[in-house]
Amino acid sequence: MAASGLSVRRVVVSAVAGTALVALVAGCSSSVAGQPSASGGGSGSSVSGGSGKERLSPPLEQPVLDLKPFETKPCELLKPEQVASLTKPDPPKSGNDALGPNCTWHGSDAIRDTTVSVSLNVSTGEGLEGAYRRRSKFAQFDEFRVAGYPGVHANESEKAEGMGNCGSMVGVSDSTALFFIVHVKKGNPDYSTSCRVNEKVAEMVIQNLKAAK
Repeated sequence: MAASGLSVRRVVVSAVAGTALVALVAGCSSSVAGQPSASGGGSGSSVSGGSGKERLSPPLEQPVLDLKPFETKPCELLKPEQVASLTKPDPPKSGNDALGPNCTWHGSDAIRDTTVSVSLNVSTGEGLEGAYRRRSKFAQFDEFRVAGYPGVHANESEKAEGMGNCGSMVGVSDSTALFFIVHVKKGNPDYSTSCRVNEKVAEMVIQNLKAAK
C-alpha cells in the first residue's frame, strides 16, 4: 500500500490514542494500493475457494453489501441525525487512507465529545479475513455480530476499550469490510465500554447500506 495512505491512517489512529487496527494496516504496508499484500494472508477470493488456504474468519451468512456507491461519499454512510445521537460533531471530514475512503466526525468539544471514524476497507482485498490472519498482533480480539454480520473488536492494548478507545471491523463480503474507530471521552457513560459505541455505529451504517440498494 502507498506509504502516504499508511501515514494518514496513523494520524487518524493517533487521534484515538493509537488503539485501532494499526497492525492490520502495517501488515500490508509494502503492497500497492488496491492489491492484497503478499504477506497479508490471502484475499477474499483465496479464502472463499481455490487457494487451499483455510478460512479463519466466520463465513458471511447475510447478503453481501455493496460499498461502491459510497466510495466517493463516505460521509453519507451515517445520517446527520444518527451522528447527533452519538456525539456533538464538527462538520465531517472525508479522506482516503490505506484501507480506502473514510470519514471522521471529530467531537466539537475536544474534552467532552466523542470522535467517530468509518473507513471502507476496499483496498486490501482481504475483508475481515485480514484481521483474523493477524490476530496475534492484537491484545484484544473480541468477536461480535451486528445485524447478522461478523465483526471483531481488535486493539493493540488490552486496556484500550476501558480507556475510551476502540477499533472494530465488520465483514460485508469476502473481500471488503467496514472499519470503525471511536474515541469516547472520560465522563461519558460509554467511556469504559467504548466498543459498544462501534457496534451502534456499525448497525446504523449497515441499515443505511441496505436502504441504499
